[in-house]
Amino acid sequence: MRSKEDLEKEIRRVGGDILDSEWFIRGFSQPHHFRSNVSDHELHVTKTSLRLAGLFSSADREALIRACLCHDMGLIGNRKVVYTTGRMCITQHPLDSATRAKDILGSISAKEKDIIEHHMFPLVLKRPNSLEAVIICIADKYCALYEPFTVRSSSERLHSRMKIAVRAMA
Repeated sequence: MRSKEDLEKEIRRVGGDILDSEWFIRGFSQPHHFRSNVSDHELHVTKTSLRLAGLFSSADREALIRACLCHDMGLIGNRKVVYTTGRMCITQHPLDSATRAKDILGSISAKEKDIIEHHMFPLVLKRPNSLEAVIICIADKYCALYEPFTVRSSSERLHSRMKIAVRAMA
């Protein structure tokens, strides 16, 4: 198993453009899962997904990293304004997140789109079409369960280690 430092370096190398984007930085101001925020959640899901991907030699780690860092981007600025019901949020934010990922990156691969759009399975019935999409489904649910119990200082240390310019915290 890779160390947390190795995982963080890999995330920075592959997803640095996302980590440095204005949308990702704005995500630190968007509350998510009670005590967390969108961008910290995306970081947690990315690290958890990479640990799971380590069990599979065929996993496309780069697509997984890029998709994980964008999988909830559609929530930023939209949660209370656009998504008027919880059900609407669950079903629409994966599609909006894929669109926002394209805006940030210029383009995304079919696999990255699949990973982002299907990360809410089984809460929505759109089943994942790739190993990486199954991995994020598991990691996303796991992180949603543990984040309400985490301590904020652990995220602040992570930001420092990964050199993420957090200007605003939720």
